[in-house]
Amino acid sequence: MIHQLLHLDKPLFVLDIEATSLDVKTARIVEIAFQKWESVSDAAKATGHDGMTKEWSSRINPCVPIPTAASKIHGIFDADVVGKPTFKQLAANLAKGFSDCSFAGQNCRYDLQVITAEMQRAGVEWSYIGARIIDSYQLERLAVPRSLSHLHEKYAGAKHDGAHGALSDVRAAATVIVKQLEAHESLPRDIDKLHEMSWPGWIDGDGKFKFVDGVPCFSGWGKYASRPMKDADAGYWKFIIAKDFSPDVKELAHEALEGRFPEAR
Repeated sequence: MIHQLLHLDKPLFVLDIEATSLDVKTARIVEIAFQKWESVSDAAKATGHDGMTKEWSSRINPCVPIPTAASKIHGIFDADVVGKPTFKQLAANLAKGFSDCSFAGQNCRYDLQVITAEMQRAGVEWSYIGARIIDSYQLERLAVPRSLSHLHEKYAGAKHDGAHGALSDVRAAATVIVKQLEAHESLPRDIDKLHEMSWPGWIDGDGKFKFVDGVPCFSGWGKYASRPMKDADAGYWKFIIAKDFSPDVKELAHEALEGRFPEAR
């Protein structure tokens, strides 16, 4: 299992959401699910403890109509979320749980960006920036990129019939990651190394900023392309905050205005 194949020094959440669209700025979550994995002592292993300390899922009322195109993908319709909690009602507990931890899943940077936007709408302070992220798609990208269903059939030997249900996708992603780690002994078991292999130097979900030799820099875009973040003046950070950038990019801009910049591990 995951806790036996990875060195977990903090909780690892295998995470998935279903949403109203693919636009991280406007998408509303209609379902969220996760498994929480933690390291266990040898004594606990002897008793059969598998390291998964929690599995949870919930439908969420997005407070907006769910587009038919989205419902056709994940099978969740307006009638399915009537009476379900809103994200705002869950936000504080989720923010508390999703702190000082790592994340895993399939294309989970999208999930984390949507959660960031939802947290901001709910008025709850939270950020995944700095968290280590393991992505089953990224682990496979050096071979042949596949969908979660293809990866599950390849590694688990069975079709993933529950595709696009959040908890079903969480279980499938956890299975695939275990099988990938077992099949590819060359992959490191250290989460820091896996994260860096998957997202070399990345600071934010859009890849707008990257570490270069340990220095936080702009990627190849804008007035300060490839230059250290500290070189940008206050006006440029205010420009980013005012424009249509993702929530985590804007958060980095707010931090930069206060003279705080990301630090490399």
